[in-house]
Amino acid sequence: MSSSIPEEERRFTAVYKIVTLGEPAVGKTSLVTKYVTGKFERDYHKTLGIDISTFDTQLEDNLFKLLIWDLAGQEIFVELRTRYCQGAGGGIVAFDLTRPQTLEAVPDWVKAVRGAVDIDPVLILLGNKADLGKRRKISQKEASKVSKDLGLHTYIETSAKTGQHVTECFNKLALLMHKQGLERLKR
Repeated sequence: MSSSIPEEERRFTAVYKIVTLGEPAVGKTSLVTKYVTGKFERDYHKTLGIDISTFDTQLEDNLFKLLIWDLAGQEIFVELRTRYCQGAGGGIVAFDLTRPQTLEAVPDWVKAVRGAVDIDPVLILLGNKADLGKRRKISQKEASKVSKDLGLHTYIETSAKTGQHVTECFNKLALLMHKQGLERLKR
């Protein structure tokens, strides 16, 4: 699904490449699917290498085309990740609020994406599966501290299942990337 804006009327302010990163089964693909199509698929499907989605969105009088690269979390794809991250202006580093080991792996994911791009990418830390409140094992305070310690732009909690904060997360990332791009142009 793309946009309800007719193709002939689209005049993009910018095109941005976004990567989604994180351990397997944290919900990266579900988040992208929820944002792009509005749907949640209950069945888990491993991403093999990469899935690429596009989405056109209008934010603050700007029309952006977002190229969303959903990277596989499995260790077997480590070699490809560096290449897939190249050219990204920003990313979402996701973890599962019910599995502490997925938050512990976040610094490695941040290091990987920062090492793969020429610029300092806009990165958002995202705690997914907020709908599983009773199974939650990571506090908002703990995750916010990780985000701050790693110098990430913000921390957001989402649920791909309910849609809680999913659109806001991607839109916030697009606007932060645009702001950073404008600041670079001024230098």
